Amino acid sequence: MFLGLLVLGAGLGSQSVGRVQAQGAPCQYDVNVLPVFGGVVSRVTPDGFMFTDGTDVVLPESLLPYPRLDQPLKVLGLKALKGKKVWALAIAGNPPICPSLHDVHMGAYPGSPAYDIIIHGVNPGL
Repeated sequence: MFLGLLVLGAGLGSQSVGRVQAQGAPCQYDVNVLPVFGGVVSRVTPDGFMFTDGTDVVLPESLLPYPRLDQPLKVLGLKALKGKKVWALAIAGNPPICPSLHDVHMGAYPGSPAYDIIIHGVNPGL
């Protein structure tokens, strides 16, 4: 028994121990047609991050591990009609890093006006 633990410990010791990397999913859609937004990450927020120019980027939950403070990052997504906000659908790269299938929301999602009407009976002025 002790010999087995010794061999197991030696095997674990030879492996490099590093930071756990998030794994992206293969893209289900052609995200390469989306505009690219890039910059340096100045702040990590609960739903994404902010670039140094003040652009607020909203990420799907499975992509939240990717932004790092003071590091450049490019995303593929949609820009809000008003203000400096981007709804990111993928991390730019070759190939792009897409969210897991569990992040692809169909219909109303928590926080959307449609969700408030359906679930909570609140009319946000639609």
